[in-house]
Amino acid sequence: MKNTDFNIDILELPERENTVAEIDYKKHQWVEISAEIPNKFSVQFYPHPENGYWEFPYDEAMEVLEEAKKSLAKYQRTPEQQAAYEARMKELENWNPTPEETAEYERKMEEQRKKYYG
Repeated sequence: MKNTDFNIDILELPERENTVAEIDYKKHQWVEISAEIPNKFSVQFYPHPENGYWEFPYDEAMEVLEEAKKSLAKYQRTPEQQAAYEARMKELENWNPTPEETAEYERKMEEQRKKYYG
């Protein structure tokens, strides 16, 4: 990215399930890229704070958008990872731990608390 007036931040927002890429131009939000469905990117353009619109050279705007998308993609699961994650979540939907499994989990958690908090 040549123009240092652009800034790309990867953020976790409370109202979003997944991470987003926020692009600012001279400290004003221009675009937000999200992937609420993993690896299906969408873009949201924000109004200019003073003018009615933003205007940039096409190649420069596309370069910034692509860089933000690539940065955000690093935080996305691959389709294979997503499929495995969804299968695991489905598997856990009806999981009902036995009293022994619950006791073992609580023992491990207590061990971790002591290790990190004394």
